[in-house]
Amino acid sequence: MMEKLRLGVFELTGCGGCSLNVLFLYERLFDLLELYEIGEFRMASSNREEGRYDVGLISGSVSTQSDLELLREARNRSDYLIALGTCATHGGVQGGANRTLKEKLRAVYGYEGNPMRALDSKAVVEYVAVDLAMPGCPYNKEELYQALIDIAKGIDPVRPDYPVCVECKLNEYECVLIKKGLPCLGPITLGGCSAACVRSGLGCIGCRGPLLGNINPASEYDILREKGYDDEYIRRRFKTFARWGQ
Repeated sequence: MMEKLRLGVFELTGCGGCSLNVLFLYERLFDLLELYEIGEFRMASSNREEGRYDVGLISGSVSTQSDLELLREARNRSDYLIALGTCATHGGVQGGANRTLKEKLRAVYGYEGNPMRALDSKAVVEYVAVDLAMPGCPYNKEELYQALIDIAKGIDPVRPDYPVCVECKLNEYECVLIKKGLPCLGPITLGGCSAACVRSGLGCIGCRGPLLGNINPASEYDILREKGYDDEYIRRRFKTFARWGQ
């Protein structure tokens, strides 16, 4: 029998949905437990083991000094580190805020004191190198399942490099941007979600972050303007999940 790999799940600042998404694998989580021994997963257990992990999963953004310390620990203890969710890969909603930390502290608390050692929210990938970035709010759990199976088999996981629009075409979904005039960021957003929003009759909200490589946000902007959306709406739409749109 093959010796099980050790898996650690680490959580930074976020809503917790990306960690819960691991549990939402339901029956297939037991398939993974045939291949992995989970040594740390605070969302599921108070157990915390010492030592190294073959694979580490980390979700959330770096928003406090303790987040940064935990991230560095996770990187140092994991042979293969996966950034889970858009908070970890692009900064998420909190990373897209326009105001600096001092401005936010002043607006909320009335002074710039920082006893909680908060930091300007940034993506995990801005601090450490990761072996796989899996964006989404939350990420596609099928993608995580397949990646963990591949890693256990010694196979490099597939990394999508195409826009959400490709998945619309593969699934024969009607283009909601052109046909219905709905705001859709599918042309400039990294695919891998099987066009979940469009399947539900909505426009892509861009939660997987910008497509890698050469993209043309200016063209997307022009199309949205032609559809009647104003500058402020488009700007907010672009920056909701990633700091690239500021």
